[in-house]
Amino acid sequence: MTPPSAPSTYSLALLEEILQKRQEEFSEQFSAVQPSVAPRIPRQTPKSERDEVFAKLAAAAASLTILPEKEALYLEQQVSDLLGFEVSSTLEEKKLTCSFGKIQALDVFSLSPQAHPEDMVSVRGARIKRGRPSLGWAKQTEVSDANRYLLANHLVLLEDWHHKYAHYKNWYRWRKLLLINPFDRISVVVELASFTLPNPMQYQFGGSPALIRASQAWSPRAQGFVCVFFIPDASRAQSGVQQL
Repeated sequence: MTPPSAPSTYSLALLEEILQKRQEEFSEQFSAVQPSVAPRIPRQTPKSERDEVFAKLAAAAASLTILPEKEALYLEQQVSDLLGFEVSSTLEEKKLTCSFGKIQALDVFSLSPQAHPEDMVSVRGARIKRGRPSLGWAKQTEVSDANRYLLANHLVLLEDWHHKYAHYKNWYRWRKLLLINPFDRISVVVELASFTLPNPMQYQFGGSPALIRASQAWSPRAQGFVCVFFIPDASRAQSGVQQL
């Protein structure tokens, strides 16, 4: 007669514990690893190539042109390589009314909670607007370092602006952009502060007095013509004014 088999030394609880451990090891082994994104390093661009890029930007700005898609993408790539971070005329399928145009000097936008009339005494011609800004007032946490470099674009000209007003208002508000004066080779990281212009038929952009002065947008060479791009990853762009 065959003797009965010995009982298993593994209890049900122990088997479940072993199975759970194997599943965790399997998950760790095959889990998706997010690739690290290396920062874009400015390429050592030859002077002739730099001159060519700025000449293209200056020509596009002065002619108020809309570049063909392929030409625009190539130019954006050249500018991105030159700066060391990505710039684009579109972001998340959204855009400005234009990327190249003429900028108008406007009154100081009273959007920063730190802005006070006494702060503007040293800037000739600057004053606080009395009317409510088109993108609303800023909260203390929304404005960093009392940014003085503020930009306006007449976004109401966008085809579907009135259908998506609430969504667009939240998306565009305080969006960081890069303004380039290609004639004097100066760039300024700005924030979009208003979606209306007092004279949109003559000007494509408006800027606070501090921005106009810092960018030298109305120098004898620039005559108000500038380029404006989105910055997909604003954390990589050094804030403030840069001589390119």
